[in-house]
This record gives sequence, C-alpha cells and structure tokens, in this order.
Amino acid sequence: MTEQAGCERTDRQASLIRAIALVVVVLDVVESRYWLGIHPTLLALTGLVAVLCLGNGDITELGMRLTPVQGWRYWCRLAFWFGLLVAVVLAIFAGVWHTFGWTIPIYRTRPSVEALIHMCVMAPVSEEIIFRGLLTLAILQTCGRLGTIAMSGIVFAAVHVLCGRASPENLLAGFLLAWAFLKSGTILVPIAMHSCGNFLALAAQVAAWYFYPK
Repeated sequence: MTEQAGCERTDRQASLIRAIALVVVVLDVVESRYWLGIHPTLLALTGLVAVLCLGNGDITELGMRLTPVQGWRYWCRLAFWFGLLVAVVLAIFAGVWHTFGWTIPIYRTRPSVEALIHMCVMAPVSEEIIFRGLLTLAILQTCGRLGTIAMSGIVFAAVHVLCGRASPENLLAGFLLAWAFLKSGTILVPIAMHSCGNFLALAAQVAAWYFYPK
C-alpha cells in the first residue's frame, strides 16, 4: 500500500469517526423529544466504544485521561466559583419570575437510590460523553474552540427544553462544562462537576417533596 493510500484511508477514517460521533449526538437530541426506546447511557457507551475502536484507542479529543492538565486542586477551587455563578443566575431568574408574578416551577423527587444513581452517576456520565466528548470530536475541527463551546451549550440547553426539564442552571451549565472540558483535557472534570451539580439539585428536589407537596 502506498503512503498516499494510507493517508487517504486515515482521512476517511477520521471523517467516519466524526460522522458516528455526530449521529450519536443527533440521536440523543431526537430521543429527548420523541421516544425511540434508546437508553442514553447505552447510546453514549456505544458511541464511545465505536469511535475508540475506529481510532485505535487514540482519540485525544474525548479526554480519556485521569488527571486534568492543571491538576485536581485547581478544578476543585474553580468548581466553587462555578457553583456561585449558577446560584447568582438562579437568584436573578427567581427575582424576575417573582416580579412578574409568574409561578416558579418546583421539581419534586421522591428520595430513592434509583434517583441518586440516575442523577449523580448515569446522567452525568452519558450526557458528558455525548455533549462534551462526542460533540467536541464531531465539530471541533470545523467550529474551533469557541464555536464548540457555544454549540455544546446550545444543544445541551435544547435537550433540556425538549424533554421539559429546562431551568436556568442547565441552560448555563452546558457552556461552562464545555469550556471546562476543553481547558482541562479530561472528560472527568465535567463529569465530576455535573455529578455534584445534580446532587445539589436532587437534594433540593427531595426537600421540595417533603416540605412543598403538591
């Protein structure tokens, strides 16, 4: 096989990897609006395995590393400021809604192990693989870093709107998590932040279930 043929095969392989990654993202968006019977976690893991196999396990854009570039201490401190920013945004939204006399939606969740696993493990892992790892892989070369962050945030927000779970924090979180993923170089940073954020949201929903029954 000539060197030129090898390069052409590599280009075709890279295009196929990006196409598969994009298809996984699109399927998850469609699933959020029209029930297709595809479990998001299974979809995320299938897409991840597919692109890893096609890339011979060397897909740096997916952030398959255990330690962020800046170290974990840096991201623990930054997570605090992210949380504070989200809290400020929530307070502003609550103030606006109250000013206009709108009813603030309150989500209630019955305490259960299933809810904890879903919100703090399965959802963060599957959503970060899809909307940070795979989406970045699919569009980074075309859109660049800023475009990828913008698209990741928009798609992440759209999914929550389509499935009827829109709220200020998840409309903002997609942009912050995409930036964190690209800066840290590891998918574990947005997964950890997402999991912690969902834990706080779950705690608030469980408290609402106890103290603000319908």
